[in-house]
Amino acid sequence: MLAGVPLHPLLVHMPIGLLLFATLLLLGSLKWTQLKLFSLISLCAGLLSGVAAYLTGDGAEEFAESQLNVARDAIHHHEDFALYSLLTFGLSLVLLLLHYRSKKQPLLIASLIVAIIGSGLLAYAGHLGGQMVYVK
Repeated sequence: MLAGVPLHPLLVHMPIGLLLFATLLLLGSLKWTQLKLFSLISLCAGLLSGVAAYLTGDGAEEFAESQLNVARDAIHHHEDFALYSLLTFGLSLVLLLLHYRSKKQPLLIASLIVAIIGSGLLAYAGHLGGQMVYVK
């Protein structure tokens, strides 16, 4: 926490932007192979910032329960989907690294499909977070 304000709301925007951008780069890399490196870097940076955002969620949980009167179940539902999205993007990264090693196109396509699923999970986690803050 920073002067009584949780860090989580400040940190969540970076992984959202980076991971969604990485998904678009993966899609573009099907046509332009030079984009694979940028998608790899974006996935790594997005996952690292996502872990930081996830870890700061506990401080935000206390704040949301005490200041915003958010139900514990809603918080844990949001937390679960954030974790699912991180794990999904982690799998996408592994598949992309395997593609780099083997140069097999199906691994790149699988990485993209998994990243698209991760994007959906991430969007839903963000939606749940927004509902807790903005919908009363």
